[in-house]
Amino acid sequence: MRLPKSPERSVTKVRIVEAAAQIFARQGFKAATTREIAYLADLNEVTLYRYFPRKPDLFWAAVESRLSRVRMERDLQISLADSDAPAIVIPMIARFLVMTLSQQPELQRLLHVAVFELPEAKGLIREHLGPVFDAVSGYFFRCVEKGAIASVGPSLATLGLVGVVIAHETLYPLFSGEVMSKTDTEKATAALAQLWLRALQAPTAEVSSANDLPGLEAGTF
Repeated sequence: MRLPKSPERSVTKVRIVEAAAQIFARQGFKAATTREIAYLADLNEVTLYRYFPRKPDLFWAAVESRLSRVRMERDLQISLADSDAPAIVIPMIARFLVMTLSQQPELQRLLHVAVFELPEAKGLIREHLGPVFDAVSGYFFRCVEKGAIASVGPSLATLGLVGVVIAHETLYPLFSGEVMSKTDTEKATAALAQLWLRALQAPTAEVSSANDLPGLEAGTF
């Protein structure tokens, strides 16, 4: 029997999905239980199953809830489309990646769980993140064609930048024992942008020094 739609039903569904995102991110798909999710959502399992009869459906809803929040700022979209200079665009990309991960702490873990425990979720990931990846990769492709950056595969450049940001977000709290503050996040964004600008520097291109790039300070990370 299909339950009628109502504001109360929508609120309950959101509570379930939010609880699921936290539990799945913390414990993975196999280790997480619907009982724990129902408890965190402050309802019983019977109610949970009325909304999500299958555990995978609940997991995909949790992943999608986080993926749907990934949005590029309009300024970045325009700069990518207009193929602005790397000294302008790369700091914007770095900021987008750092802010996305810092503001959505469960996203990275949920993607990891999705890839390794539920490979069928790759289609969902591609649906949401594919346009972002294609926009950045396409930008790097045009930069290579113009000689604005070194001759490197656009996909490699994109994945490399993402990997550097993810590694920093993961390792910083592990080795420092601290949660990144807003100031730390801003410094990390600037330093990661500087690092990647230098890594992609074309052999014959003149790249601005750290002091010439907005928001960058030498030696900050």
